[in-house]
Amino acid sequence: MNDHELALEIATRAGEIVIEIRNASNIDPLDEKAAKELAVKADLAANDYLIEQLAAHRPADAVLSEESADSDHRLSADRVWIIDPVDGTYEYARSLPECAIHVALWSSSEKKLIAGAVVLPEHKFAWTTTEVKAVKVREVQARPFVIIASPRENKNLLGMLKLGLLPKIEALGYTGVEIDNCGSVGGKVDRVLTGRADLYVSSAGFNEWDSAAPTAIGLHQGLAVTDMEGLDLVFNQMPPKTASYVATWPHHQAMVLEVLKNR
Repeated sequence: MNDHELALEIATRAGEIVIEIRNASNIDPLDEKAAKELAVKADLAANDYLIEQLAAHRPADAVLSEESADSDHRLSADRVWIIDPVDGTYEYARSLPECAIHVALWSSSEKKLIAGAVVLPEHKFAWTTTEVKAVKVREVQARPFVIIASPRENKNLLGMLKLGLLPKIEALGYTGVEIDNCGSVGGKVDRVLTGRADLYVSSAGFNEWDSAAPTAIGLHQGLAVTDMEGLDLVFNQMPPKTASYVATWPHHQAMVLEVLKNR
């Protein structure tokens, strides 16, 4: 089994595991304490499975995971698996659709992500580097340009971006700019790939396990994925942080980055 197939296989099974755990829990999603406990249980179970599988199939590779202790050993490793057992635990515990399982592989020698999978267990769907799937690039029609962001994104930045993009996108034929929210990074990139959004932006940044697999599948599917300066993202850093994030289609990238320069 090659790296692409392994990423997809173990991410898919991890997704099945967390759904099985939730189905067996029978909690009230409005019970905040129970929801948090469920999310922790699922996160740890998925992490144990992913770590076990990577140790069995790729014992020489290093692993960076949200749910495991980090070590600077990975900094000298050529191949580093970067995993998030459940990205969007809030959504997961409440049966909301955008939780995701992230598995990605970074090559230090090639300085790029070389495999990845984002599994959306609620949808029983996966984005993977095993293939290029048909995507829905949203046509310019009499419709709004949609920005997807975290509910916690800086409102001043979103306001500036919306204002700066408005004359540009109206000149292209859009009717305005709308801002929508959802949870996980994988879920947001999925929104762009499935034609429900045109741009995903994050100014606050996040950990590498949040961003690695969505970046791998986004680039594989043809998205332009960079930081807010337009620079390629680099992984396996210490600390493992992605400072900012922009994912959109290449024909929108220059316009978006131009507006972001004025932030």
